[in-house]
Amino acid sequence: MPPRAYCVASFRSWVIPHEVRRPEAVINTHQLKGRISQASGKVKEITGRLFGKKALEEKGRAEKTGGRIQAGYGDVKDDIKRH
Repeated sequence: MPPRAYCVASFRSWVIPHEVRRPEAVINTHQLKGRISQASGKVKEITGRLFGKKALEEKGRAEKTGGRIQAGYGDVKDDIKRH
């Protein structure tokens, strides 16, 4: 059975044992915003393609590329922080 979180009475906060923590699951803001931007850019790109709106398709492609760059920056920042 995995260790459970417990409350420290003097601090009134929850302490999670080290074995339960998963630091690899943490994502920084650049990674998160970049992934969201990639997804919304993909939606705009596909919507523009479906309705024949070249401007929307190009805007979506640009937003997707910007999101990829921002997420890549977040990945590099995370790699540097971990090593």
